[in-house]
Amino acid sequence: MSAVAVRDTVLHFLSRTAFEKAFAEKHPELCQSLLRLLTKRLRETDKALAATSFLKVKGRIAQTLLELAEHFGQEVEPGRIVIRQQITQHDLAAMVGAGREYVVRTLKNWRRRKLVSRRPSGCYCVENKALPKLEVKYR
Repeated sequence: MSAVAVRDTVLHFLSRTAFEKAFAEKHPELCQSLLRLLTKRLRETDKALAATSFLKVKGRIAQTLLELAEHFGQEVEPGRIVIRQQITQHDLAAMVGAGREYVVRTLKNWRRRKLVSRRPSGCYCVENKALPKLEVKYR
C-alpha cells in the first residue's frame, strides 16, 4: 500500500507492543482519544467507499472539491472559495477514482459554466453554492 501527502507530513511508526506499554497501560485517556480519531477515519473511509459505489463520477468530483474547499479553502468573496492547496488533475482523478481525461473534460465544462476556475498558481476556485447542487444532481 502506498500514499502521497499533499502537504509536508511527519510520519511515525509505533509497534503494537510499544503502543501497549507506552500508552494503553499508562495513558488510557490518550488511548480513548486515539480510538475516537480512528473511528472518525473509519467513518470517512466508509463515506468515500459509499461515494465510489453510489455517486456518479461528476458527483464524486464535486464532493471531493467541496471537501478540499472545507479543509484547505479560504473564502475570497461570498460563496467563492479558493482551495489553497495545489491539486493536479492527476491527483484529483486519483482521489475520485476516475480517469484524468474524464476529470479534465468535466472541469472544463464546469469552468465554462463558471462553477469552478483554476488560478495560475494551480489552485482551484469553487462556487460554494453551485457544487453541492451538482453533487446531489449526480447521485
